[in-house]
Amino acid sequence: MKQRLSLLIMLLALLLIAVPVSAQQVSTAEAYQTTGQFIVNKAPNPSFGDEWFIIALARGEYNVSKDYYAKYYDNVVKHVQSVKGELHKRKYTEYSRLIIALTAIGKDPTNVGGYNIVEKLSDFDNVVWQGPNGAYFALIALDTWGFELPKTTTTTREKLIQHILAKQLPDGGWNLTGAKADPDMTAMAIQALSTYKDRADVKASINKALDTLENLQGANGSYQSWGTTNLESVAQIITALASLNIDPNKDQRFNKLFESFFTFYNAKDGGFKHVLTESVANGMATEQASYTLVAYNRLLAGKTKLYDTSDKKPNNNPSTPAQPNQSTVSPAKVSFKDTQSHWAKADIEAAVAKGLLKGYEDNTFKPNNNLTRVQAVSILVRALHLTSSGNAPFTDIDSYKEETKQEIAAAYDANILVEKSNKFSPSSSISREELAVMLANAFTHKTGKPYIPKNIAPLNDIAKLTKNSQQAITFLYDFDIAQGSNGLFNPTNFITRAHAAKMYVNFLKVIEE
Repeated sequence: MKQRLSLLIMLLALLLIAVPVSAQQVSTAEAYQTTGQFIVNKAPNPSFGDEWFIIALARGEYNVSKDYYAKYYDNVVKHVQSVKGELHKRKYTEYSRLIIALTAIGKDPTNVGGYNIVEKLSDFDNVVWQGPNGAYFALIALDTWGFELPKTTTTTREKLIQHILAKQLPDGGWNLTGAKADPDMTAMAIQALSTYKDRADVKASINKALDTLENLQGANGSYQSWGTTNLESVAQIITALASLNIDPNKDQRFNKLFESFFTFYNAKDGGFKHVLTESVANGMATEQASYTLVAYNRLLAGKTKLYDTSDKKPNNNPSTPAQPNQSTVSPAKVSFKDTQSHWAKADIEAAVAKGLLKGYEDNTFKPNNNLTRVQAVSILVRALHLTSSGNAPFTDIDSYKEETKQEIAAAYDANILVEKSNKFSPSSSISREELAVMLANAFTHKTGKPYIPKNIAPLNDIAKLTKNSQQAITFLYDFDIAQGSNGLFNPTNFITRAHAAKMYVNFLKVIEE
């Protein structure tokens, strides 16, 4: 009897070591508050290198001091300027990480102390030099605010996606090296691909990876990486599931993940351990646990996912109140499979509801495709209900349908098009400057008088443009149709379908007042 009692006591002691009582009593919301405090204590004056701390705090909306993010940004600007914009010669995840952190606090990474951090991702070979994780985080970074790289660069979203898909191992997972799946790398691949989860090729890849993660899982929801059972592997998988809108607690394949996750929680200091044998919280483990809790809590709250920071983008925040005397546009009940997490989702739906733009037959909108000149004209003609019985004097539109030629003629008759040659270049992408002029001309046609601004918009890259272009861009600026970014308008950049949706919807608000 004494032997059995002793054995029972030993088993109970082991159980208490493996699963701390505190781990069973804390919620994900409570754990986030303690990890947030842990992080702030560890980084009271955040600077470059503390990006994951910043991401965890900002995306979880932790109550930091008023100047906390300002201090971080000031320190980042000083560092970026000190290294002349070159964060690292080989590790391009440095740029991706900073982009994610800056967008999380509403700061534009295309101008950090005069340096464009986003364009650092332009060289594909440099981006993927580190391995597949280079592609993971570059794709995530570009998708935070829907950034577009110059057309002359070698990096594209499609190349990043195809690179990640090509690196998937025969067993369904990913790894930095070797032929066997690593749970961390597999989970991170899923996070990067999650924005494209409805694409047939990506969907098949993700489903295969989920099967692999299910098979790699220990009996209590634990995971091993490099032979060690650890917190970070479980954390990355929870984050990956949240990015797919999967609640692990409601999915029988993964409903033990949080059981394993909280075994690493250290109630004494409010952080998380890397491995169970540690007696105090580990900084890296806690930062990963913290943003995992954020990813999960955002899922429960119905907010944008962890790395979709579009809710922090200036002028794209859905909580921003409408300007006085501006009508609001109620979006139609449309849903495109490639815009669910896009920063312009509401504007796209509003544009479709107004009949300005349409989706494609495969239920996609292709928000990042460039808008062509003929498409820009067609949208304006439909919006203003313009008609024409004549012909436009362009020699390169004969191959288009009669309806399209009439739309071009209607825009020409209304003086929306001011072309100096006999060619219209209908299939060419339209630049931001060109669309600005077109919209300003449309305003003149609609109101009967041009908009003459008192002062030219305070944008640093329009001084060398023609007076007509400067006034057109100022029209967009003054009427909040397009504000530019961080003091720049980028007049030569092409307009994407997403940006077009936003600009046309804002334009209609102005002329329909």
